[in-house]
Amino acid sequence: MTTLTQEQLDQAKRQEQIYRVRQLISKTIDYGFMTFLGIFFLFPIVFMVVASLKPARQIFADLKSIWAFVPRPDTLTLASYETVFDQVPFERYAFNSIFLTLVIVITGLFVNSMAAFVLARLRWPGRQLVLGIVVSLIIIPLEAIAVPLLMQVSNQMTTALDLLVTLTLVGTSAMLWIILWGASYGVIQSRPSLQNLPVPAQWWLRGIFVVLLSLPFEALLYLLYFQVMGDDKWFDSYHVQIVPFIAEPFSIFLFYQFFIGIPKDFDEAAYVDGAGPFRIFWQVIVPLSRPVFATLAILKFLQFWAFYLWPLQVTVSQKYYPLMVGMDTFNLLYTGEQEPPIGRLMAYASLVTVPVLITFLIFQRWFVQSVSSSGVKG
Repeated sequence: MTTLTQEQLDQAKRQEQIYRVRQLISKTIDYGFMTFLGIFFLFPIVFMVVASLKPARQIFADLKSIWAFVPRPDTLTLASYETVFDQVPFERYAFNSIFLTLVIVITGLFVNSMAAFVLARLRWPGRQLVLGIVVSLIIIPLEAIAVPLLMQVSNQMTTALDLLVTLTLVGTSAMLWIILWGASYGVIQSRPSLQNLPVPAQWWLRGIFVVLLSLPFEALLYLLYFQVMGDDKWFDSYHVQIVPFIAEPFSIFLFYQFFIGIPKDFDEAAYVDGAGPFRIFWQVIVPLSRPVFATLAILKFLQFWAFYLWPLQVTVSQKYYPLMVGMDTFNLLYTGEQEPPIGRLMAYASLVTVPVLITFLIFQRWFVQSVSSSGVKG
């Protein structure tokens, strides 16, 4: 047995102390740098909110001092926010953005995940060709096809094309209803309190379950029905802002990348039990793919919440404006004024940004988990 001398023990303690000091310095530098970056990126948001609570002249007077980021108690005012609600129908813009974003995101999650499931889990002729086309479409930006797409929808859509789009959505909705009807049976059977209900009551509950979860499709079908039956055009409507962005190549590819990492043993076991492709998708693949669903839902929500170019091109009446186009309209009201409407614009931007920021802070734990785990292969 080896006995350490006092000198060796002292040297080991010194090395341990040096290691701890180095670790402390390293962590201090790391956290200090991250804190600096956090404060640096937080400055624009702080300036936006503080400026929205000041008169315009005070904003410019404080630009060269720390007061640009600190509210002055003697100049605090909500006049800019009152102007926003008085000058433009902000509530209508907010409803439009919420409605458009939720319909695109929820409908897109279903459509894109189904397309990725077919590409990743089924074998059929031409699959690799279709996958190559999907991947190649990712590099094409909206700006490259915005004008041709605008020419298609601006008073040139035929009734036949309207019917084709409507029938496609009806078929997709029918598949969704079939999947949800089957899933509702599992939900009822998994809860003892619902198993004892009479059969008609269970059917009613299943019907309510299907209707509520398929509301985005139903709302879109409702709009398209009146589009086809009436004399209106696609231009300046809700569905012209929704339909072109339901199927999206990036979402399909991200779903595909996640689905191919799930072991095929799950599919084979489900086939042995008599399950078909739709049931495998809904009861096997979807529960295992919650991280990628959450990731895409968050990313697409942020993308379409701030959508500007396409709505600006296809809407002319304020009842269809989303928030971003509404901000442009709000800014044009003050064109030519000597005093820039900086405070009012900051108030409008705060009303658009702060609710989303608060939502992110509340759900940041799930957001980080979904982004980190979406790259984990099964």
